[in-house]
Amino acid sequence: MATIGINIVANFVSPAFDFSNVAPSTISWRAGGMIAAVASIFITPWNLFNSPAVIHYKLDILGSCIGPLFGILIVDYYLIKQQRIVLDDMFSMSPAGQYWYENGVNRLAVYALVPAALIAILCVIVPALHVLANFSWFIGVGLGAAFYRLLARPAPAGSPLPAPATS
Repeated sequence: MATIGINIVANFVSPAFDFSNVAPSTISWRAGGMIAAVASIFITPWNLFNSPAVIHYKLDILGSCIGPLFGILIVDYYLIKQQRIVLDDMFSMSPAGQYWYENGVNRLAVYALVPAALIAILCVIVPALHVLANFSWFIGVGLGAAFYRLLARPAPAGSPLPAPATS
């Protein structure tokens, strides 16, 4: 029962919310759950267990996409924002907030993410680079961090960000 409960939460609730957040006025949470349920049947995840190579490719490509996200987050927090956050602005809907982006998207992060993920994916699918496939997450982290660092500018010294929180 615990396994069934965890799988329902991990594999149904989150995708249902994700799909409903794509178009909240047209896709309800229930419709998002139905989309996730139908898609899960067509994806046939049980076939992944037929071949260890498919599992390996899936995990390497997943790491290629998640790694750059981590690299971008680390650079943004430590180098760009200098370990300072404005808690009120994190939950603010005001365009004057520190974390307000055009249409809710940090374009610099996207511009760093896409090439970093594509290069890391190439390390997985190009036979000549296959020795790097096991390191696709690390490659993605490094590339995502480097690209974002090149694109983003650190917060100015007199910025309104408060000092880092101490524990």
